[in-house]
Amino acid sequence: MQKTGVCAKCQARLPANAKFCSQCGARVGADRGVRKEEFEISGSELLSRVRKIIHEGNIRRIVIKQEGKILMEIPLTVAAVGALLAPILAAVGAVAAVVTNCTIQVERVE
Repeated sequence: MQKTGVCAKCQARLPANAKFCSQCGARVGADRGVRKEEFEISGSELLSRVRKIIHEGNIRRIVIKQEGKILMEIPLTVAAVGALLAPILAAVGAVAAVVTNCTIQVERVE
């Protein structure tokens, strides 16, 4: 009998030797060496906190949530490219204008 695992992203059952989830395509075991942090902040602090996190470096992804629902995801590849940073920050500013409290989840590469 073959052992099964569970996808960290969609919770689908996976065979033990799977490298990718057959349901959502997520890489299995991709979270090794990644540390997750969460911050609860007000909407007025959102833009400045995201800017600070991006400039700190070694991030893989930033997720902005409100009441458990994902409002925005910023992957490291987008955040690392300076030319694409301005539109991303403009979108974060728009989100900040409509939310009162939110959670920022940061995935850092160790």
